Amino acid sequence: KGKAVQILRMNNDDSFTLEERQLEAILLNETVKDKHVVVVSVAGAYRQGKSFLLSFLLRFLRHQCRSDWLDDSSIPLGGFQWSPGSKRHTTGILLWSEPFLVTTPQGDEVAVLLMDTQGSFDCTSSVKECTAIFALSIMISSVQVYNIFRNIQEDHLQHLQFFAEYGKLAKKDTGKGVFQRLVFLVRDWAFPYETEFGAEGGRTVLQDRLQIVEGQHDDLQTLRLQICSCFPNIGCFLMPRPGEKVETDNSFDGYLEDIHSEFKEALKELVPWLLAPENLVVKEINGQKITCQELMNYIRVYAKAFQGGNLPQPKSVLQATAEGSHSAAMEKSKRLYLEAMEKTPRGDLGLLLEAHATLLKEAADLFRTAPKIGDESLSESYLENLTKELQGHFDRLYREEEQFLLRETDKEKQRERERDLERQREQQREMEREIEREREQEWKSERQRLKEKEEADERQIEELKAKNSALERQKSEQNKLALAGEGVGLARSIVELTTEIMKSIPHP
Repeated sequence: KGKAVQILRMNNDDSFTLEERQLEAILLNETVKDKHVVVVSVAGAYRQGKSFLLSFLLRFLRHQCRSDWLDDSSIPLGGFQWSPGSKRHTTGILLWSEPFLVTTPQGDEVAVLLMDTQGSFDCTSSVKECTAIFALSIMISSVQVYNIFRNIQEDHLQHLQFFAEYGKLAKKDTGKGVFQRLVFLVRDWAFPYETEFGAEGGRTVLQDRLQIVEGQHDDLQTLRLQICSCFPNIGCFLMPRPGEKVETDNSFDGYLEDIHSEFKEALKELVPWLLAPENLVVKEINGQKITCQELMNYIRVYAKAFQGGNLPQPKSVLQATAEGSHSAAMEKSKRLYLEAMEKTPRGDLGLLLEAHATLLKEAADLFRTAPKIGDESLSESYLENLTKELQGHFDRLYREEEQFLLRETDKEKQRERERDLERQREQQREMEREIEREREQEWKSERQRLKEKEEADERQIEELKAKNSALERQKSEQNKLALAGEGVGLARSIVELTTEIMKSIPHP
């Protein structure tokens, strides 16, 4: 995960190109843009192991600053590209694309960035190019590791002359130092029999090199005083050699077992000394901690100041820093205004106007109280631009809201017309339903009447049937009686006839 990304590309005419999109992808990432930032940069002469060292710093951060970060020798060293040999490997300025979030003992979560720089004084780089890269590295970083070979020489201090002069101007202007931590990292320390490896030995050597002694030239004394004045935290670390295979064998592939144990022991002291949570140094401008997003503004103005190909005067760099501090304060004030306006309820132009007036004042107050470098005229200029920009934003917002409300009013009128039409249609439908109900009622009544008539007819039929049945029974009874009467008469006639016959027959 992550890779070294080139954020500064050198051109053939000693100018350079700032790769803003690459830089924005790192610094303006949502997870880190509002986090305070720690920038650890390594600079120095070419082919002296800067990228090699940075890969160890990367390994420590990947292990979340745990003490066992160097224990597993089966995992080869990876990260920043490095290789043995005499030809330079890194050009321009590189930034590791993955910021590491580390929680400090105070409970603050900060973003840690690692920066690699093109080696100085090779056979293809001009003095202007080398100086610009070294200068930008120190200006951007909160911890500058000055990678040097075997010993601290006077020319190493001379390379800090520009920053000493700049720091003097800045301190005079603001009363505060502009740089933070400077570490002289002496590789392959040549005199371990005089001074032991590590931070304690480095402290001894540094005290000796920065000491002002009798008979020393005034310029050398002034340089030492200015370096100590503009870098409030200066340290030195003496490193042993990494081993013959690392130095001379191009087949070395990063496995820890090929590195001298003495070098690895020194790393176990050096890397936490730089990166342990309690030792992290957050980037500050004018005594104010800055975020990744604010660092983006400063890098832009620094790159612009050094763009001409010539090393600018310290005064010009101070002006660039002043503009950067004002730009950062302006961006912070804009964010306050814009985020609050975004949350302001819409639908009432009067309330929107009131919110604008309140937030514009709050943004201006925040800008005025933000720590900045520069004179009052510069502040007034930036404040005027801030006010114009926010007023312009509000004017656009107000017009958009006004048009939106007009459209909504028109839509509401249209909706009201549609509701009126719908009410009319509903009334018509209700009338039709009422007519239908009346018809239904009439139909029910008619059906009931017909039913009742049918039932009455059925009752009449039943009554007629009953009468007919009664008449039939009566007639049947009468017939039966008639037949019975006729039978009796017939029998009587038969008897009478029989009697007559009997009488006519002579008796013997």
